[in-house]
Amino acid sequence: MSTEVVHQPGQSRYVILSDEKEVGVAHYVSREGDIMITGTFIDPAHRNEGLGAVLVRNTIDDIIATTDKKVTSGCWFVTQWLDLHPNYVEKARSGGVDAELGNTCRIV
Repeated sequence: MSTEVVHQPGQSRYVILSDEKEVGVAHYVSREGDIMITGTFIDPAHRNEGLGAVLVRNTIDDIIATTDKKVTSGCWFVTQWLDLHPNYVEKARSGGVDAELGNTCRIV
């Protein structure tokens, strides 16, 4: 099985491809000082294969490599992944409720 994460900036999302088929997505909102990952989805037929973790890691890596913005989370899966990898992201800030979107979020 080959996987690839592709950024689709016009749609504000990253998609994960498995054997060239789209099987998951991470949506984000780009704001002045940060990029908030607002939601993720993995096709139920491909869950428990580690694709969600691959998608999140690659999304965060690309944001850090291509912007000077902080990475924030408004998605429970991203928050959980970041909690499991507490030293992964240095470009981070603390947070609680996101005022613009009204999401309760753990911002790392």
